Amino acid sequence: MKINVFVSNLAKYNDGELTGQWTTLPVDDVNKDILDELDLGGDSKQGYHDEWFISDYEAPFKISEYDSIYTLNNLAKALENYDTIEEVFNSLDSQSKQNLYLPDYMTESLEDLIQELGIDPVEAARATYFGKIQSWDDDYFFINEVGNFESMSEHQYQEMLNNHASEIIDQFKEENL
Repeated sequence: MKINVFVSNLAKYNDGELTGQWTTLPVDDVNKDILDELDLGGDSKQGYHDEWFISDYEAPFKISEYDSIYTLNNLAKALENYDTIEEVFNSLDSQSKQNLYLPDYMTESLEDLIQELGIDPVEAARATYFGKIQSWDDDYFFINEVGNFESMSEHQYQEMLNNHASEIIDQFKEENL
């Protein structure tokens, strides 16, 4: 997964000048590869760890200007083998998925969902009637938070994941960092 950050010199920003550099994470050494390049001024680089901020970023999740560049670098290392938020979501354990309040069990047909969960026909009829089946041709079927059936297209599924990307990344951090 690609994470780019624009790390800026805080002192120069406070003087009215936005300086910094774009960096693709992960890097081998944050101090050497990013912070030493910011031209933080003075003869000594002592304390320069506090003299920067993230003024812009390109990532599928939110990054704050106050996020630690060291933590982001570790996260980028952990995400190197993932290309999409969907892959990250699929890698989470079931407890982490439940913490997200997103459907964690979906099938490609309502019949498969009913059969795999062992739902009796009367309960299936009730869950279908009170549910939200948008189209029988939808790509995914799942049980919502109140026990009724819902469906969504591939586009809606991807949009749902993208809208919850920051929460997915937070759960990934809890599991992996």
